[in-house]
Amino acid sequence: MTINLDMQNVLVLKRMYEMRNVRLVADTLGKTSGAISKTLTKLKAQLNDPLFIQTKNGFEPTSFVEVNMPHFEQILASIDAIKPKEFSPALFSGEVSIYANTLFWDRFGDKLYLELIEQAPSATYTFLRWGADARSRIIDGENAIAIHYFDEDLPQSVAQKELGKGKAVFFVRNDHPARDFQSLSEYTLLLFKTPGWNDHKYPLLERLKNIGFNVTPKVEIEHPAMIHNIIMQTDHFGITMSGNVPEECRSIDLPNGLELGVSFVMSCRRSQQHDPQNQWLFDVIKSTIKQHTKPD
Repeated sequence: MTINLDMQNVLVLKRMYEMRNVRLVADTLGKTSGAISKTLTKLKAQLNDPLFIQTKNGFEPTSFVEVNMPHFEQILASIDAIKPKEFSPALFSGEVSIYANTLFWDRFGDKLYLELIEQAPSATYTFLRWGADARSRIIDGENAIAIHYFDEDLPQSVAQKELGKGKAVFFVRNDHPARDFQSLSEYTLLLFKTPGWNDHKYPLLERLKNIGFNVTPKVEIEHPAMIHNIIMQTDHFGITMSGNVPEECRSIDLPNGLELGVSFVMSCRRSQQHDPQNQWLFDVIKSTIKQHTKPD
């Protein structure tokens, strides 16, 4: 026989067994006597037994209740034993796998690693590049996290929790002749190719086009350091996130106060989004980004 019992109803049954009085049970559980009576009526139907017989001394349990009360108590004890998974970074000796794009690793990788090993010195770490293959592995259930821009095409099986917001800006070397966005059209754009973000389309450039600015990249590069080196030696310009403009470079904003807002997230399997280890990682990553992001 299959019976679906509400745990709160089982608790009412146990309290009734102990007190033999509907009003006392109601007072103990913070409910009305009517609610307790309704619960007992439901249990009678589910268990196909009167459960309690009213006598001059109060309600007496039936033999069914007497025989099965140890089982009901065991059910309640089992529920009480269920506790959230505990996680102590200092004691953790497992593996931590993190995917992120090269811009993140170049800007924050060493700082994140040093913070992680300070808090969890016994863990082993893997830091890999975010891309189409990594994206597929996360979707397929790999026990890892990823740091990337919000991806509207990820399935619901992957949770994306926002680490923060930023804005995209154009940047040039400090002595570049261009002083505003319009004058940049005379120069070559180096596009930072970010796997998992602009593999097949360019969201930021599409948004620029939608507001009337057509910018066509001439070169696509996956390595931020290479982009920086080229920009320092040419009149080319690049796109990066506000707060990540390289040394000896300056940013050029869009005209009329326009902004290209970007949300960056930590993603993982949805079933693991509340896992204490992943919550710890989220907090460490968010703190590291905030601490080491400089104003332009």
